[in-house]
Amino acid sequence: MPRLLLFDIDGTLIDSHGAGGGAILDAAEEHFGIKREQLPPLQLAGATDPAIAMDVFTLVKREHTRDDVFAFLDRYLANLQRRLQAEDFSGFTLPGVVELLETLRRETDAHLGLLTGNVRRGAQIKLSRHGIHHHFIDGGFGCDHHDRNQLGPVALKRMQDATGMTFNAADVIVIGDTPKDIRCAEAFGAKCLAVATGQYSCAELSALKPWRCVESFADVPAIVELLLRAA
Repeated sequence: MPRLLLFDIDGTLIDSHGAGGGAILDAAEEHFGIKREQLPPLQLAGATDPAIAMDVFTLVKREHTRDDVFAFLDRYLANLQRRLQAEDFSGFTLPGVVELLETLRRETDAHLGLLTGNVRRGAQIKLSRHGIHHHFIDGGFGCDHHDRNQLGPVALKRMQDATGMTFNAADVIVIGDTPKDIRCAEAFGAKCLAVATGQYSCAELSALKPWRCVESFADVPAIVELLLRAA
């Protein structure tokens, strides 16, 4: 049966070595005229970009509208682009990712999309910098809703529209590295393949009962078999 594979980005496909978090702090300094040291550590793992921006507004005790949030994110995106293009940028694709995506694209039963907290433009900037944006048809993004659990149906509809296919929930696999990816999959009845390449171990992720958990994508044939053939 055709499988719809919806990938998270940060910690799952790439490690941007702090570029995203740094760009958020850059934006906070520019937008609010504060020093980054004035902000407590932000909870970034699995969060949507708008939710992170809303947290920053709350931390600096500023009211905000949706327009305010996206004006802040425009500053973030400009700084993200700058950081990713810097000569000292040290981000990388995670083990097995490039081979996995190339292999899956050759499989007629695999349809690749995104399910990410990044706003669409941020996803494009990050994935293009790592040379893998072209593998994905469409998806659900942080700009669609600040609550990640609302993004699954958005991604599903877009992918069905783009491919002309109808996917049953049992044929949808969300691939991500955080508890929020697991909960997002559960929210619309999809499976979750958790991968321990981010901040959480396989033991921590497995405790939340995803469909499967793997340490990494390094064993590409095994991951392809799991994604396309496992029940």
